[in-house]
Amino acid sequence: MSEKYFICFIIIVFGISLILPLVYLCLHMRLKHIQKLVCLRVLKRQQKSECTTLFSALILNDCCKNLFYYTDKKAHLALAYLAVGKVQKAADFFRSSDSMLSLLLDAHYDAGKAYKKILKQKNQWYISKKYGVFLPVIAYLLFDNHTMHTAITKINPQKLNKSTLSYYNYCLAASYLYDGDMLSASQKASAALDYFRKKRYSYEASRCYLLLGEIYRLSCVNDVAQTMIEAAIKINQEQKLSQLHGKSTASLGMLMLFENRLEEAEDKFNRALLLAQTENLRADIRNQKALLYLAQNKHKEAEKEVASALKTFNALQNIHGQAFSLQLTAQIAFSKKQYGKALKYATQATVAYEQNGNVSAIFECLYLSADILFRQNKVKKSEELLRRIIKEDERTKHNFHVANAYSLLGLIYLRKNELQRAKVLLQQSLHLEQRHRRCEGMVSDYTNLALIDNLSGNREAAKNNMQTALDYASETGNDELIELIKKKLAQV
Repeated sequence: MSEKYFICFIIIVFGISLILPLVYLCLHMRLKHIQKLVCLRVLKRQQKSECTTLFSALILNDCCKNLFYYTDKKAHLALAYLAVGKVQKAADFFRSSDSMLSLLLDAHYDAGKAYKKILKQKNQWYISKKYGVFLPVIAYLLFDNHTMHTAITKINPQKLNKSTLSYYNYCLAASYLYDGDMLSASQKASAALDYFRKKRYSYEASRCYLLLGEIYRLSCVNDVAQTMIEAAIKINQEQKLSQLHGKSTASLGMLMLFENRLEEAEDKFNRALLLAQTENLRADIRNQKALLYLAQNKHKEAEKEVASALKTFNALQNIHGQAFSLQLTAQIAFSKKQYGKALKYATQATVAYEQNGNVSAIFECLYLSADILFRQNKVKKSEELLRRIIKEDERTKHNFHVANAYSLLGLIYLRKNELQRAKVLLQQSLHLEQRHRRCEGMVSDYTNLALIDNLSGNREAAKNNMQTALDYASETGNDELIELIKKKLAQV
């Protein structure tokens, strides 16, 4: 009898050993299906949100996994809401048990609101292996570059797993981009992209492609930049994400604008406007169209687009958008030689950027103000601003702007006829431009160095510098710039 029971027991155990893996496999497949559905629905819902939102497949997948294996009815209800793209119930569910996860889910609905709470406990986030990396991610989304840089230095990448390290690498790439270290930026963005593609995190991969597009554009490798942006567009088309498709199409328009392919750029901006789902994005694209019209010297059209964008950003209380519109207004006035108006709006833009700590944009506006003052022959005030940029750069290392500052300082001393001092300053600018392969900056510096050599009576050196300027101008693909340098070369 005992032998019979033993045989039955063995059969039952054997049956369970066969059934359990099948049950686990079914549950696993069901969970994967839910995770994929949740990511897609949350992304779809975010397309129409006027708020800045975080999106992380890693966070949403972890959240789904936790809720899926709970027996609590509230957990199942939260998961059901997630499956239609609503994150608030899940955020509420984790409020007491996992406050960090709860705040990150809040950020999927309104990143700005969640970020204010995160900043109050940022020291805890710095040491969190699981969620700490999302502090710089959200800071980057909200243009709080100072906090992003600080957080990156506080977080130890050696303690991160492969998933969180990829988000860290993405932020680190953005940080290197702001610092002008294009090689390191491309390496870190590529590392993040490789992981996101492997995990099939489509949104994150798309963001990496756009970041790489910006890196290669600023490195004058425009064909690769276009390939990167088109890869982002393809992902957003496949996922039927109109808002993101519009955003990446506008990025392609910006590339074409900088390549002086103005008709193609306008076509991309118009397509992007049709795809845009929110007033925020439409206003961003109007600002980009204003840049296009400015390049075409269509000042009335540019002013109309900027005024429309600024009105939208004021209504939505979008400080970054307001600042960029004010900066564009200053640039349009500068182009029309309305220097008083230009200085007024450049100053307002600086103040607006200071509100969210966008150091890179602050330096752009300070440089614009210095350039305006230079044109007004207020060289002392101009020099003060330029030296402020150089001094600040010792702390923040935003080399794009310090190169411009050295270049304009060189022109100030050239105006004073202090040729040797002007030459030294221009060579300092050139060193930074060469280090970061900024072609247009190198064209400008070599042209000005040629002018100094010519004034010093060294025609051979002037000719060599102008030829080098032409070589770099050819790399930009800007036909108008190339023709201008050719004329100057012929005059040497």
